[in-house]
Amino acid sequence: MKMILSNQKGTAILIALSLIAMLVAVGIMSVDRSTTDIELSFNQLHEEQSFYGAEAGIARAMVEINRNFSWRGPIVGEQLDGSEYTVIVLDSTWDSTLADTVIIRSTARREGAAVNLEVWIAPYYFQPFRYAAYGADSIIMRNTSCTDSYNSDSGSYDSTVLFEGGDIGTNGVIIMANTANVYGDASTSGGTITLDGSATISGDTSTSEAPMDMSAIDAGDYSWAQANSLAPSGFTGSYTYIPFTDELRLNNYDTLVLSDGVYYFSSLTLGQDASLQIAPGADVTIYMTGDLTIGQFSSVNHGGSAADLTVYSQGNMLELRNHTEFVGAFWGTNTSIFIENNTDIYGSIIGASVNIENSACIHFDRSLLKLITTAIERMDIVAWRQM
Repeated sequence: MKMILSNQKGTAILIALSLIAMLVAVGIMSVDRSTTDIELSFNQLHEEQSFYGAEAGIARAMVEINRNFSWRGPIVGEQLDGSEYTVIVLDSTWDSTLADTVIIRSTARREGAAVNLEVWIAPYYFQPFRYAAYGADSIIMRNTSCTDSYNSDSGSYDSTVLFEGGDIGTNGVIIMANTANVYGDASTSGGTITLDGSATISGDTSTSEAPMDMSAIDAGDYSWAQANSLAPSGFTGSYTYIPFTDELRLNNYDTLVLSDGVYYFSSLTLGQDASLQIAPGADVTIYMTGDLTIGQFSSVNHGGSAADLTVYSQGNMLELRNHTEFVGAFWGTNTSIFIENNTDIYGSIIGASVNIENSACIHFDRSLLKLITTAIERMDIVAWRQM
């Protein structure tokens, strides 16, 4: 009997030791796993911090490039909340196939963790004609004046007209009264939008739109146009042209056809019932340093498309009198624009100020959105990856 008890005590001790060994092993494994989890957590945290640091490097480079399009860095060893990032910028001088594309590479490190990001950016070229009407200082619409839109690339005005897309904008104020109607959006860059009870805007309104850069058209283009003007060799029809002063006048009932190319005038005046036409299939660009006046019942580019005729002016005034028609795109940095009774504009009008009155309407040609200049408005990210 004593022998049996002794054996049971020995077995119990072995079982207890085995349990203690198992518990110790489990404890060691738990501590080891906890240590590993902590290390993984720290690694993940440092990698995330490095990622955000690399993103900060990209953001910093984007700010610098959009402040100065020729900026190419580099940024070396910049500190951000414990992370250190370095940025290099590569362009066509590094790889000629990039053309106008730029590559930004940002590397950030934090406690041994490193992240490499790469973005590809490309220029967004300035679109001068993206509004039915834009006045740097103001837009005033009264007495059943209106805007809408159509697309000459897809058909006639009647077949493509939309009661939307006739957007107006300004760096200053918008005033609308007496059943003026904007079939589109209206925006200012910090100004006010004032409507009386009868005026309407069908789309969205905003007072925080980015301002239009009215200096975006290069002044040097005017000198180039003067040196390369086709006037008067590109003229067909009746007109009065003074080469010494570059003045062009169409007298009452005159008709003048312009062939394809660039023209330069100091001033351009159309008398009553005059017609300035663009030759079939031609693309005409006019640069002016003075005023453009279109007399009553006259027309410019009748039956054509807005993209066929672009007018850039340094003059102080554009006046479209009663029952006139203008088909084209007009840009006047310093120009006060007056659009009067029953006038129809098919295209886009941009100036220092715009006044539209008495059943005059601007029909924005959406095909003008494809027109861009060589001026870069901003650089945009088009692709990115983590390397």
